[in-house]
Amino acid sequence: MTPVFADPDSTRVGFAKSILESAGIESFVQNENTRTLGPKMFGFSETMLNEPQLCVVDDARAEEAAALLREHFGSASDAGEWICAGCKESNPGSFEECWKCQAAKPE
Repeated sequence: MTPVFADPDSTRVGFAKSILESAGIESFVQNENTRTLGPKMFGFSETMLNEPQLCVVDDARAEEAAALLREHFGSASDAGEWICAGCKESNPGSFEECWKCQAAKPE
């Protein structure tokens, strides 16, 4: 098990998992529900909680998986996130339409 991607937004982690599944790389999400417990519930600060992270099962495919994710999310970080005019949801910069309501990305 090798972690290849982490993000506080579990939808982005889920999307990364689907990219790996499409390439035939078996993976799973670790710490998937940690953030939903609530930081104050156990007296921890939010920074002490673990972000959801995507791990590949076959360590030999970790670099391949990381490269696939860099291809996709590298361009997303360059473009920055955008807010949907229709539903006000935040979307990764690489998305051409809103993940929630499918409205087109503003020009």
